[in-house]
Amino acid sequence: MTKTATRDGPTRRRFLRTTGLLAGGLALGVGATGTVAAGVSVANGWYEEEEIYYVAHGVEEGVTERGENDIYLIGGDRTLQAQVVEFVPGESGYSPHWNVNLVNTAAGTTVADIVASPYVSDHYPEALFDDVEDVRAAADAGLVTVSKPGVVVLCPIVPERVADAPGNTELPEAFPRPWPTTF
Repeated sequence: MTKTATRDGPTRRRFLRTTGLLAGGLALGVGATGTVAAGVSVANGWYEEEEIYYVAHGVEEGVTERGENDIYLIGGDRTLQAQVVEFVPGESGYSPHWNVNLVNTAAGTTVADIVASPYVSDHYPEALFDDVEDVRAAADAGLVTVSKPGVVVLCPIVPERVADAPGNTELPEAFPRPWPTTF
């Protein structure tokens, strides 16, 4: 959210952990003993100023849009930062199928303009955006453009312990710094 908004941190985090455990267990086949299907690629992302984790299954062939669940790629697929997601398990609208939205600097705008705005992440210096509302507000303010390339990806959100399970491969977080002038 924008810098002027506040959240009820502990309650929200507890909600994310609880719903993430359930959804992650269902998506990856976590058994009653807590065992996890290994060998998947996992990535971090952002949801309402919180870090989340998801399994990166990739593009769904032949599908151009599915439901209302959106994922925002800042400058491209993990080009400048981790993706920003709209919904998490337990919320109306959540699905592991994400409609891709590509975010770029608007004509005549620089990353410095975005950093000086109230929409940039207050909490994570490695992220320009950590909330979908801020991406949309930056677009409304003319700082970024958001385009829909007609791509859907399959990326179920999972709890951190599933993301860190032995045998899983974590996608790199080697994002360029300093920020480029535009993206």
